[in-house]
Amino acid sequence: MERIVTLTDFAKALREVAEDAGGEYVMVGGLAVGAWASAFNVGDGKPMFSKDIDLRGTRLVAKAVAQALKREGATIKGFVSITRKEPPGLGRNYVAPIELPDGRATQVEVLEALPWVDDGPDRPYGFGVEVEGIPLLDPLSLFIGKLHAWHHRNDPEKTSNDRLHLELLGEIIPQFLTEAERRGVDTRERREVLLGFLDLHTTPLSPAALAGLREALLMFRKT
Repeated sequence: MERIVTLTDFAKALREVAEDAGGEYVMVGGLAVGAWASAFNVGDGKPMFSKDIDLRGTRLVAKAVAQALKREGATIKGFVSITRKEPPGLGRNYVAPIELPDGRATQVEVLEALPWVDDGPDRPYGFGVEVEGIPLLDPLSLFIGKLHAWHHRNDPEKTSNDRLHLELLGEIIPQFLTEAERRGVDTRERREVLLGFLDLHTTPLSPAALAGLREALLMFRKT
């Protein structure tokens, strides 16, 4: 995958939109995985790169983030609304091509719903956790979404990134569950759903890593 942007390129705009009551969203995709990895000191400590940023939200969110980036000096190259056909029933994607002030070309993509995670735009699942002012989709739901991508992409380079993201999430989730338990955050529904997906679908995790993930999910099952 092209190494174009990091979360730093969007952080100010994302925080600005998060403070707006009308700008509800959660960050998803590789940059969200990178943010969780940084929060729990998982991986090599280097910033996660991506070709763009992905959010789950609405048309309003896509417009708001694009405008916030524009105020920072970015150029908005257009705005496209696309109805998702595969998989069906997941609503629309809103895409704003952006040229950053230093000339890098990227885009903000906002999805109304995520495959395997949500029933559709009116039935989002999972929950957001604010990390350094930016709402991130919980890592269990991110794992489910990334597992769908790993199973369905035809691009080997993107599939390789999905593998890396899943491996990182496999390390992040046990730490996240421990912290959620300490803070009294209810993760029961997400744990059960993720366990169901692990029963149904293969993952790129090593046997030891998969066993560790399962053990963590089951450890908190009765809490």
